[in-house]
Amino acid sequence: MTEVYRAGGQLLKVRAFMLVSLAAALASSWYGWDLFQTYGLRPADGGVLAPLGTRLAWGLSVASLGIVFAAGMWAYGRLYVSAMRFDEAADMLHVRTVGFIGGRDTIYPARDVLGSTYHEGRLDNNEGDLVRVTVDAPWITLRMAGKSWPLIVDAQGEFPDRALAARLFAVS
Repeated sequence: MTEVYRAGGQLLKVRAFMLVSLAAALASSWYGWDLFQTYGLRPADGGVLAPLGTRLAWGLSVASLGIVFAAGMWAYGRLYVSAMRFDEAADMLHVRTVGFIGGRDTIYPARDVLGSTYHEGRLDNNEGDLVRVTVDAPWITLRMAGKSWPLIVDAQGEFPDRALAARLFAVS
């Protein structure tokens, strides 16, 4: 089996964001519950407990922010390729994606790769001498037969066999 790709240090960043998203979900849920129980009682809120509908709306809104962030990271992890190996004898592609704990291995026939697209992933938001935001995060979307969403291959990862990766991905 030949190693085609490994995310390397980029995987640590994804895992860190996944942990942060779990912490955000817990914190926002706790604060949402607190708002539901006490919104309106604080002097800044008026000192009178707000009606149930208002407290429920505030509590659910705040709680949903962290929960949606965690759900988004879970979905991203299911698409983010952390490692890929190719079994030439069986003509199968072994893909490992990220989970909150561990990962998920899926095996695809090589013919299931429908194509891929390279995305530059650059953003330079400079104004004059001020550098506001500069992002350099290229990625490759890998479309697979039977999957509605493409896999995400971080182009800053490691490609031990670039020729094999180019042949398998058929980058366009």
